[in-house]
Amino acid sequence: MNSALVVGQAEQFAMILLSGAPVADAVSYFLPAKASDKDRAAAIEAWPSQSEVLDAIQRYTGGQAWHEMEDHDRMSVALKKHYNEMAYFLWTANYAEMTGNEKLKADTCRIAIETKLAGMAGQESPLARFYHDMLSKYDHTGPVS
Repeated sequence: MNSALVVGQAEQFAMILLSGAPVADAVSYFLPAKASDKDRAAAIEAWPSQSEVLDAIQRYTGGQAWHEMEDHDRMSVALKKHYNEMAYFLWTANYAEMTGNEKLKADTCRIAIETKLAGMAGQESPLARFYHDMLSKYDHTGPVS
């Protein structure tokens, strides 16, 4: 098996990774169904670090290498990737078939994504904001009359 992806495949592979798919899942889209475990393991090991894949990831995440990004950009890219990974998990898992830790993981992912979509990610809860508003109405000497 030729273990390298061609440029077009590398770009597609990078997009699949950035959409949240684990490497093993992404590899499965490019290997023949009857690929050996050895070929699958070799692709999982080699493809994520292939220069064409790394170049594509860099282009799709703003055109800079990870180490050259400003802190804010690096964190933004990392969070976007993380939310995509959570979404991928929810998309590929059947909630009715989950138990235990897997169900807890799905609930955590769902809550995080719902919070993000509601524009509340990284913000205090409404109850915490209410509490802080109530505290701000009092000074060090007691309630404001």
